Amino acid sequence: MSGLARLATLGLQLLDVQREEAPTRAPFVNGFSPRSFTSKLMPPALDRLLASPSALRLLRSIVTAPELPACHTTIHSCAAKSTAAKRRAYSKDHAVSVNRKWRRWNEQKALVSDRERVLKALLDDDVPAKVERTPTAEPTEQLDTWPNDTDEPAEDRDEAWAAKLAHHERTDGLRGIQALWNARRKAGYRLPVGNTANAQFLWGTFARHPKLVLYVIDHAVELQQETGETYPHLYSSIMGYWLLRKPTDALEYHHQMLVRLRLRELPLRELARSVRNYGHTAQEALLYIYRNSNERDLYDDIVPRLIDCGNIVMARRWHHLCTFRDDLPSSSFAAHPAVQIFTAESSTLSNPHVRFDKAKRENPKLNKDLMRRLLGRDTAPVRFEDSFTARMFATRTIQIESIIKGLTMVGVNEIGPQAVSAMAWRTQPMSDLPQRFAELRAAGIALQGSVFSLALEKFSTERRWDLVRSMLESDQHPDVYGDADTQRSLLIYYLDQKDLRQAQCTLAILTLFYNDASRESWNLLLQLRIKHSRPQDVFNTLLEMRSHGTTLSSASIGSVRDMLARRQRGHRPSSRRGFDDLRFVTRFYIIALEAGMARIPPETWYEIIRRFGMQGRFRELKRLLLWLLCWYAPRHTSEFPDLPRSPFFDDATNKLRRRYPANKQHYYNFSSNVYQKDSDLHPIRKLFPPSLQQGIVVWGFRTSLLRTAPLEQSILGSIAAKRHHRHSLLRRGIIKRLNWNVGLKLLVQLRDLGLHVHRHTVTKALQAQFVNLFGYGHSRIKANRIMEQANTASYADYVREANEIWGSPLLTEPQKLGFGKLGAHLWHPRFKRRVARKDEVSLKQAIREQWEHPHEVANKTEVEHKHEHEHEHEHELVHNPALDELQKVADAHAKAKAKKR
Repeated sequence: MSGLARLATLGLQLLDVQREEAPTRAPFVNGFSPRSFTSKLMPPALDRLLASPSALRLLRSIVTAPELPACHTTIHSCAAKSTAAKRRAYSKDHAVSVNRKWRRWNEQKALVSDRERVLKALLDDDVPAKVERTPTAEPTEQLDTWPNDTDEPAEDRDEAWAAKLAHHERTDGLRGIQALWNARRKAGYRLPVGNTANAQFLWGTFARHPKLVLYVIDHAVELQQETGETYPHLYSSIMGYWLLRKPTDALEYHHQMLVRLRLRELPLRELARSVRNYGHTAQEALLYIYRNSNERDLYDDIVPRLIDCGNIVMARRWHHLCTFRDDLPSSSFAAHPAVQIFTAESSTLSNPHVRFDKAKRENPKLNKDLMRRLLGRDTAPVRFEDSFTARMFATRTIQIESIIKGLTMVGVNEIGPQAVSAMAWRTQPMSDLPQRFAELRAAGIALQGSVFSLALEKFSTERRWDLVRSMLESDQHPDVYGDADTQRSLLIYYLDQKDLRQAQCTLAILTLFYNDASRESWNLLLQLRIKHSRPQDVFNTLLEMRSHGTTLSSASIGSVRDMLARRQRGHRPSSRRGFDDLRFVTRFYIIALEAGMARIPPETWYEIIRRFGMQGRFRELKRLLLWLLCWYAPRHTSEFPDLPRSPFFDDATNKLRRRYPANKQHYYNFSSNVYQKDSDLHPIRKLFPPSLQQGIVVWGFRTSLLRTAPLEQSILGSIAAKRHHRHSLLRRGIIKRLNWNVGLKLLVQLRDLGLHVHRHTVTKALQAQFVNLFGYGHSRIKANRIMEQANTASYADYVREANEIWGSPLLTEPQKLGFGKLGAHLWHPRFKRRVARKDEVSLKQAIREQWEHPHEVANKTEVEHKHEHEHEHEHELVHNPALDELQKVADAHAKAKAKKR
């Protein structure tokens, strides 16, 4: 017996002695009761405390409680994982029970042994129907009798089982939970399926036992089969608990519930709200569940939480997956800086350093019915060996109807692709083949998840007999039809051999599971043409798709970009002899836009524009930029009032609006009330960023001063583009070197058409070029050194011409430097670009001279006013550092010319 029990026993014995002495006590003496023997042992206050009803009940409960095992410590009983503290049934009746009796020492042994016997029976999966007790062992509470399922209402019965479960979990932990589960099974008690507190506690507590989770799922399946309903929060209870502790087991429980309970909706948003507490494995498991589910609207619940907890890598993965599945963020979260960075990273911006096949792919709309049949049956299949069933169907002495009936009689519910092929060969005429598949469905016989079987059934149902005949006459094994790589290789072979019949059949197989199989077939054919055929075949395929009204997929757009030659960052690509890949891709994109065949965002053109500029093809670049401005500029806006429109614009944009009506940020849906300065999402602002505007100016300089820049003779036509006509064209002035100002003129032309061009952007680009041409030192870039050597114009000519083209002074002309209040602070390529400045100047330092020498400052001011008129007319007498710097520049140029002579 524990020390606490001994103390409680001693207290009860003292109270018994005190009660026995009460009748023999002497009468009051002087108004006070005489002190007894027990009064000497206990003070009066303690005597009154022990005599109170609550103290008596506590002492009796301690004495009558069973002994705990030696290994059952207090810490183990009060483990943090136990949820018994959350659910305790307290009595509201504070009166002393009249049925309770005091327990003597000789009564405790029988009561304790009785309770241990009941607990052992529960753990041994043997629930006693009735507990035999000795006459002396009369419990104060019926703790060891099970609730009667037939006599009590459902709510009271659930409450009794919940209280019993809370008691056993508190006292025995997992052993008690398992014992009560065994008792529930023996008693035939069914857990409640309503959305009540008792149901939540019962299901949740049983699901937390690692050995009972699968049994809990089995019980839910039984309830669903018997009553048609089950506990609605079972998935969230199991996954919310085990995903945090054992993610691998949680995935197994997920598959069990998904298949056996046939869940159509998963409460993933509830799980996503706890993503901060998950480890890496749990987050990977949740990502896998979401990827293979049909759930949406999960972006706002998980990506911001991952960003807040600093898990940027996982947040980026969730962003890509959600946007890939059209699970887009709300407007409030879309403005988050991290989300905007993710969006910019996942855009179709063309990076020359990265391979083009990493573009974002669209989610094709698959045929869910065929995909489900390909994955297989929900129940266990019963079938013979496929070759044996095929021989049965190939036996001509037995009718096909008899074979189907025989398979049904022996319980076969699935046949393989070889049996389907044999049945199709036996069916004559071939037009009766749909009837055979209908007979199989009526008999409850399904087709094994095979591409061959599903394709044969679909083609026969659609009465595409040429494809059915081609599949039956082919020498391919039925299993080969499910290998996509093999089918692609065969398609390439058939196209090379001009075997259009087999090529058409292979295309139909590859696009079998798409809702729009025709569109996918054309796009797949185009992608194969791009990789394995001539450019002319690719262009002819595009024209055929345009005539059929077929749109391009994102995979096709990515394949077209793959036709561009690879290049290193900062270097122009190597040219291909006999094939102009840049012009081909540009024409391809323009035709796709004018026909409304694809969504091509403005960022897609960055790489094409950059390549035109780096190759010095400025005439083609100018023509392309003007066309892009006219195409992407919003309609009916005051920013572009005089902008001409392509005759194909209205029809193309209407097609895109009908096909992609949701997104309002695309150029064809962009609001005309939003100006370039107000939104970074404006299509013209995205098409012409400041870096591109500066690049136009730089490419103009390089086209003029680099002798390796092309003369662009190829744009004159096939005959005039021949090399032996170049001398004649140069002599007539038809082709010639461009001037350095073509880039600045193009930028001014775009500005006049409505493009917002900032003055600072142009000034910085010009200053960078003038530093290369007239500054100190030499550039490390070879092209800049060649431009410096080839330059013959002076800095003053450049500045004067730039100001005339822009329409207002961009830079100060050299002869005007030094005149005016800001003359010493204007810019020149020979001026020092780094000025030593003080970090801070105190007010005392700024006015120290006036406070310390007020008379000298006053005299200096009078002298300045006296000679102000002379300073205006005699500039040469005034010392100005800017003029001294220019004099040094002139001397340096004179010395350089003298050395050249």
